[in-house]
Amino acid sequence: MPRGMRRAWQIASAIMLAICLFVVWQSLQLPFTDRLGPGPGFFPFWLSLIGAVLAAFLLAWASLGAITDGEAPAILPSGEGAWRIVAVLAALALVAGLMTVLGFRLSMLLFNAGLVVALGERRWWAVALFAVAGSFGVYTVFNDGLDVVLPTGPWGI
Repeated sequence: MPRGMRRAWQIASAIMLAICLFVVWQSLQLPFTDRLGPGPGFFPFWLSLIGAVLAAFLLAWASLGAITDGEAPAILPSGEGAWRIVAVLAALALVAGLMTVLGFRLSMLLFNAGLVVALGERRWWAVALFAVAGSFGVYTVFNDGLDVVLPTGPWGI
């Protein structure tokens, strides 16, 4: 790995390790269990502990890896890959704004259809299936199965 890339990996890994350790410490302040099973501290603790272990491995890999003086690989994509990233980020911003206007189901239907097309899918039935399952299906699971209230639009959809 080139020298500049090594330093970047070390810094990023150290920051991630610090964030994960902070979340581990904070999750220890919460109860691990409640009367129904896992409590509010259970998942943050285990996820941040796994993240801390992975960040420590990355930090060790970046610190102990071989240094070469070769050309550094490109970090950001260019061309079509960059345009796809911009399209996904723009769609996320748009769906965040439309969520309160159109509701979860219609906003996510449009987002999912646009996302799959932006990622290269051209079969109409695959786009439709993913969009419907990802909007109406997810709404049904969360709203009816898990009792998580999601926004509805002006038409009750």
